[in-house]
Amino acid sequence: MKNMNIGKVLLGLVLATGLFSVETAMSADLMKDFDTLGGNDVLLEKAKALNPEAQIRIVQDRVVSRRRRVELAPEFSSVLGGDAYNMTSNIGINAHYHFTPQWSVGLKYSYSFNQLRQEGEYLINDVSVSGKAQIPQIDFPKQQAQLVLNWYPIYGKMNLYDLGVVHFDVYALAGGGQIELKSGMTTSYTAGGGIGLWVSQHLSTRLELRYEGYTAKRYTGDTNMNTTVAGIQVGYML
Repeated sequence: MKNMNIGKVLLGLVLATGLFSVETAMSADLMKDFDTLGGNDVLLEKAKALNPEAQIRIVQDRVVSRRRRVELAPEFSSVLGGDAYNMTSNIGINAHYHFTPQWSVGLKYSYSFNQLRQEGEYLINDVSVSGKAQIPQIDFPKQQAQLVLNWYPIYGKMNLYDLGVVHFDVYALAGGGQIELKSGMTTSYTAGGGIGLWVSQHLSTRLELRYEGYTAKRYTGDTNMNTTVAGIQVGYML
């Protein structure tokens, strides 16, 4: 009986060691695949051996899995253009749900910080014409929320000065929502694109440039605001 028990223990240790070795090898292959620019080296060598004169390249699928995953990404953005007297910067949060590697839907929320441009300060300080300071009329943004659809048609990976390999997707986006201005709530819409950098299976960075439009209210009438928003996001994929 003791010999049988010892045999069972030894068999269990052998099986556990084998499973651990397989799992370790798979993990090592995955990290090697993530950290290198090449494709499947074994298949490449076999293909070259069959036809040495042909130029053969292997295109890999996306290494970072983005099927049914949630990405949370804080964002800092700056508004380019828009009101001549006001400069706006935003901080916010993005929540992306990736249906597939090619499509995701996202919720954007941002809180705005505003300050006068030099033109606005000059207008207030210049009292030489009428003897009174002139206050520019600014319908500045306070906060906003938008629903956006993202499409990722192009992907690849690049070597950053031999410091590491970063996988990326070039994407386009479009959407709309509500923005709160000084005068109240109004509809906003956006369209643009960016590049998503997948540093690992969980860490991400996005560089984004998009058009954003809304209607501001002034004493002289409604004004269509056409702005460009440049933002950077650093996120974590669940």
